[in-house]
Amino acid sequence: MDTGTYPSEWKTSFIIPHYKSGDRANVRNYRPINITPVISRIMEKVVKDQLSDYLIREDLVTRSQHGFLKNRSCVTCHFDFFNCITSNREARKLVVVLYFDISRAFDMVSHSILFEKLYSCGIRNPLLNWLKSFLSNRVQITKVGSVLSHPRQISSGVVQGSVLGPLLFTVYINSICKCFTSGKPFLYADDLKVVYSCYTHELSDMVDKIHLELSSLATWCAESCLNFNIDKCGWICIGNSKLDLNLEINGRKLAKLNSVVDLGIRYSSNLTFAEQTDYARRKTRRLIGCITRNFFCCETRVLLYKVCVRPILEYCPFILSGLRQNDKLKLEGVQRQFTSRTLGLESSLEYHERCVRLRLEPLWKRRLKLNLIFYYKLTNLLLHSSEPITKPTAVVSYNLRNHHNLAAIEHCQTYVRYNFFLNKFSVIWNRLPANVRDANTLPVFISSVTRLLKDDNALIRLTLTPSFSPYIDILSCLNV
Repeated sequence: MDTGTYPSEWKTSFIIPHYKSGDRANVRNYRPINITPVISRIMEKVVKDQLSDYLIREDLVTRSQHGFLKNRSCVTCHFDFFNCITSNREARKLVVVLYFDISRAFDMVSHSILFEKLYSCGIRNPLLNWLKSFLSNRVQITKVGSVLSHPRQISSGVVQGSVLGPLLFTVYINSICKCFTSGKPFLYADDLKVVYSCYTHELSDMVDKIHLELSSLATWCAESCLNFNIDKCGWICIGNSKLDLNLEINGRKLAKLNSVVDLGIRYSSNLTFAEQTDYARRKTRRLIGCITRNFFCCETRVLLYKVCVRPILEYCPFILSGLRQNDKLKLEGVQRQFTSRTLGLESSLEYHERCVRLRLEPLWKRRLKLNLIFYYKLTNLLLHSSEPITKPTAVVSYNLRNHHNLAAIEHCQTYVRYNFFLNKFSVIWNRLPANVRDANTLPVFISSVTRLLKDDNALIRLTLTPSFSPYIDILSCLNV
C-alpha cells in the first residue's frame, strides 16, 4: 500500500457468463460474473471499509444513492421512493416517474474520469496510486464449462464481482444527481429513477422542466462515456393512467409503461402490488413443487424452504404490509400449501399446528416482527434515508401511564397514504408496551419483540383480532 502498487498476480479474473433473458445467442443477454483471487478480495475489503467510511463521514456521496454503502440497500431505496410517492399523492399531486437503464454501466467507466473524481473527493497518494494500479493492466479470461478464452486486457470499467469495484462505481456515478433540480432522483448503483410531481394545472410547466433535465442528463452521460439503453427506459404516471407525454432523450422517445419491475418489485400505477404477489406466488409454488418432488426428509424440505422460498415471499416486508387482503392470503397460502404437502398424512392438522410441528412461524407473524424492527431502525436513524424519519412524540392532553415514546399518527385523506407502512406501523407501534418501545439498543428491542410475539394475548392487542374468533391466523394476516 505504501508503494502505491497492486500485485500483478492478483489482476487476473475469470469471467463466468450468466444468462439473463432473451436470445441465448446474443452476448448482450449475459451478465459477466467475475471470479477474483480470494487474497485480493481480503485486501480490497480492508480498503473498501475505510474508503466508504471516509466518503460517508465527509458527506461525499449523495443521499439519493442506496447501493454498496453501510445501512443502505434495495429496501431503503424502495422505502424512500414509495414514501415520496405516497406523500405526493396525499397532497393530491400527479406523479410522473422516469426510469433509466445505463448499458453496461460498470464496464464503461472511464479510468481517467474516475481518478479525477476520486481526487476531487480528497483521495491522495499513496491510496490514489494504489487504486490506479488496482484498475490498470487487468486481464480477464472467459470460462464456459471447461473451455477458456485467450487472456484479454481491460482498458475501462471497474471489476464486477470484486469488493472494491462497486464502491468505485458509486463515486463515478455520484454527480448524476446534479442533473435534477425539479425531479427527485433515487439511485441504487446504476439503477436510476426520478420522481416529478405537480398539481394538475402545473403539468405544462413540469413537462418543460423534465425536458430541460433530460437534456442535462444526456449531456452528463456523454461527458461520462456512458450510454442509455433506451429500450429499457420509460415513464409511468401515478394519479392519471391516461396521461400521455412526449418525453425524449438523445432524440428517442421514452415509452410509457403500464407496469414496472424495479429492484425486484413489480407494480403498476395503482400501487396495489398485485403483480408482485402473483409473481412471488407463481415462482415459489414452482420451487415448492421441485423441493417436494425431489426431497423426502422433512428437515431437508424445511431447510430448503427457508433458504429458497421464504425470502421471495418476504422481500420488502414494509410493502407487503400494504397489500390488498386477498393478496396477503395468497402469500400465506403458499406456506399453507408447503406445510400440508410436507406433513402428508398429518396435513389434516390446522395451519398453526402444522407450523409448530415444522418449527415455522406463520408469514404474517414474521412480517409483523420484521416490520417492527424496520420501524425501530428507521426512527432511531439506524438505516439510511434521504429524508431521515424521526418519530415525533404524540401530544396527549391527559395523563396516560403508557404515553411515553408514542408516534404521532398522520391524518390521511387518501387510501394510498393511509395504507402506507409509516402510518400503519405508527399505529401498531403505539400499541406496544412502553418497556418495548423504550428499548435503548436494537438487540434489546429485537429480544423484547420476540418475547412479546410469543404471547397470544399480545398478538391479539397488536393486530386487533377478536380473541373469540376461530380464524385468528386469517384475521391477523389481514391486519399486518
